[in-house]
Amino acid sequence: MSLDANQTATEVEISQEESLNSGAMLDDDLELRSWYDRYLTKWNSFLLVVILPSLLCAVYYAFIASSQYVAETRMIVRTIGVSEQFTTSEDREGRSIIGGDSLTQDSYIVANFLESPEIVRTLNDRIGLKAKFSRDDIDFLSRLSPNASFETLHKFWNNQIDTYVDGPSGIIIVTIRAFTPEESVEIMNAALTAANEMIDRISEKAKRDLVVRAEKDVRASLAEYQTALKDLRIYQNETGVLDPVSTGKLAISVISTLLEEKLSLTVELNAMKAANAGDSAKVRQLERAVQAIDSEIQLRRESLAGQSATGDQLSDQLTEFSRLETRRVVTEAIYQANVRNLDTAKSTALRRTTFVSVFSQAQRPEKSKYPARFSAWIIFTLGMFTLWVTATLVWMSIADHRA
Repeated sequence: MSLDANQTATEVEISQEESLNSGAMLDDDLELRSWYDRYLTKWNSFLLVVILPSLLCAVYYAFIASSQYVAETRMIVRTIGVSEQFTTSEDREGRSIIGGDSLTQDSYIVANFLESPEIVRTLNDRIGLKAKFSRDDIDFLSRLSPNASFETLHKFWNNQIDTYVDGPSGIIIVTIRAFTPEESVEIMNAALTAANEMIDRISEKAKRDLVVRAEKDVRASLAEYQTALKDLRIYQNETGVLDPVSTGKLAISVISTLLEEKLSLTVELNAMKAANAGDSAKVRQLERAVQAIDSEIQLRRESLAGQSATGDQLSDQLTEFSRLETRRVVTEAIYQANVRNLDTAKSTALRRTTFVSVFSQAQRPEKSKYPARFSAWIIFTLGMFTLWVTATLVWMSIADHRA
């Protein structure tokens, strides 16, 4: 019974403590809401989120932001000494001078190079590009950090340069922003010099590669031709026959002569037999002569084609000789064609020249184009106002939900 009374007293004490805590929390919440209602009014939040940042932005763009000057140049990649004739730009589409011949493709190569890390490294070595973008007189938001890495410098450079390639004509429009008029022109001229050197370097390499490939083909075809000549000479030395065709014609001529002689002896032999002189020594001599001629004719025929104990038929020699001679003729023709190709490659390499032709030089700018102070201020103010309106609507929705 006393145990139950103790438990009841404990529960009452806990309940009283919870009531006190909840009352304290309620008082804190009311105090916080009272502070919100007193200080975070719509007008105060508007001043804090819109008016004050807008004033700071106006001060920055009016008195602090460094002016940036834009130098613009227009150019095109030209090639002289190309044998092909083109009537329109579409006829040249897809053909490159640096690797074939394309007006537009070469322009895109130059535009891409002007935004590459290679030109950043070149300009930094030649004119101190990093130092020009990190001077102390440039405002803190616009300048590059003096300790910036090369990757950061490259990213900063891509923000300072714009390239555009007109597809049908291949014209390249380049604009570069700098913090003084003189530096914008200086950087532009240095960039164009580097681009022209790149085109020269690639063009010269392409011409050297063209000649080297042609020379390699000539050397390979000459080796094949010399091998064919050597194999033919070895075969002639082994067989002792310089020309099986001529040898075959001579053998046929000999057989024809023997046949004529045999015919003459046969006629004479038949005439003597008809005169009842078959047992005479003359007849026996004629018969031996005819048999000797038959043997010689058979031997000659077997040497040309057919079964022979020596296996040196002229027909086999003629087949092998024809194969070797055909190989010699073909390799000689290939070698002569490659020699002509080498001459053409050398003359083409001497005549062809690729270069960047600038038809609109960069002029010293008289007025700064960036930053667009008023437009940037308007955009920033409208952005902050939009942010304030959105945040206010969200807060009002939460307050209504809590109520």
